[in-house]
Amino acid sequence: MLPGEFIGTEEEFLPGKGTYVEDGKILAAVTGELHVDSKHRATVIPKEKLPEMRIGSVVYGKVEEVFESKAFVTLEFSEMSKRKERRVIMQGIIQVSEIKPAYVKYLRDELKVGDIIKGKVIEITPFNVIISFKQRGLGVIKAFCSRCRHELDLKGSILECDKCGNKENRTLGHPYGSM
Repeated sequence: MLPGEFIGTEEEFLPGKGTYVEDGKILAAVTGELHVDSKHRATVIPKEKLPEMRIGSVVYGKVEEVFESKAFVTLEFSEMSKRKERRVIMQGIIQVSEIKPAYVKYLRDELKVGDIIKGKVIEITPFNVIISFKQRGLGVIKAFCSRCRHELDLKGSILECDKCGNKENRTLGHPYGSM
């Protein structure tokens, strides 16, 4: 499972750890494996321990808002606090100048709200983390249709919705569609 991936509805399952509910839909909050217990509680168990965030770290996140010059991303990572590991959810920012080496006219053409991204940390401040896509393999690793919100499939270099036929572009990371 990837963050934001649809698990089921509240009528089908109870939300467990590693999930969240949005409009009656249960979605994965973390990257990991889906487990459903005998009481129909859906839980996403992380496959790997999350890395501590440092400059140069590769991070994953979900795009929450996109403006003309920057996008806001929710990141999840772990840190050690008094000999205990704890998960931290932090705000990340992708500036238009960090999307790719070439000129980017419209940030909304490169990523959209709900996309799952893979980026590199280039700066850490007390309030947020600055992320870059400029390194090869970084960018959107999972995207959703702007019209119907169905997952987009990569066909050649274009993302296409199998449900409504909409075609879209993104700055793609590698590998697109899986981790």
